[in-house]
Order: sequence, then C-alpha cells, then structure tokens
Amino acid sequence: MGDIAFADNWELALKLDPEREYEIEVCRDGSEMDYTCNEAYGVSVVSKKFKDALSSVADIEFAKVNIIGKKTDSEFYIMAVPKELACINEEASEFQKFEVNDPVRPDKAGEYRGFFKMVVDPMKCEGSNIFRIKGFSIAIVVSDQVKQNLESVGILGAEFKSL
Repeated sequence: MGDIAFADNWELALKLDPEREYEIEVCRDGSEMDYTCNEAYGVSVVSKKFKDALSSVADIEFAKVNIIGKKTDSEFYIMAVPKELACINEEASEFQKFEVNDPVRPDKAGEYRGFFKMVVDPMKCEGSNIFRIKGFSIAIVVSDQVKQNLESVGILGAEFKSL
C-alpha cells in the first residue's frame, strides 16, 4: 500500500479521526487481504471482516479508507492502536536502541531501533488485548483471545509470532 493521502502517516498508527474517510493507493496490485500495512509507515489497513472480528475489543480505533484505483470486494479501514505499554523484559530480550545524536533518527534517542529477540513481560500487560510496544510502536501485540477471534473468521495477511 502507498501513503495515506493528505494525512500525517506517522501519526495514523496511533491516532486517527474516526469520522473522516481516508484515501490510499495500491503500489503493487495483488490479492485482497484482510490485513496489510503501508510500506513506509506501518499504517494498518484492514477489511470489514477483520474489523468485525474485533468489534468487542477495546483500545482500537477504525476509520473508513477508500482504495484509489482498484475495485475491491470488501470495505477497508485504517486501524489505529493508540495504547502503548512499556512491557519489554530487557534482561531476556536482545535489541538495539537509537543513540543520542543518531545520524538517521536523533528524535528517537533511547527508543528501540530493532529486536533480535523480543520478550514481553506478561505482568506488565495483564488485561490488555491489543497494544503497541512503548518505544517501538511499529509492533502490535495481541492477546490469545484476539488471535483466536481473527483466526476463527479466517482472516488473511496477519502474521502471529509468540513473544
């Protein structure tokens, strides 16, 4: 997927206007999936089936998105996950952090640059069904309940990894 038109794509992963209809272009044509994200910013784009499977889950926002230049079988939505938790078990994880004066992203000093091994402390996220990692907001963590809800309706495109 391309960029969301006329919007700050960096912000859309965490916050969006649910009353607004957004627009996105397809960069490479392919089969419709229930979950995908745009390449540069990681903004989640989901089908109506995906959205409906999570209708009972708190801490998610959805807004309609129109796919420009492609006829689709489903309605699509941008999914924002605004809740962030500081839940990484740093002793058990392997990661790199952005340094002060980083030449590429000095604005992210102290945040996670990437993980070789990510271990989430379950005590720090107890009771949360979906959230992002504080300091590494590209990662979305879901509970077993959310995973089962999505798998029970046969969604395509989402990949689940145990942490």
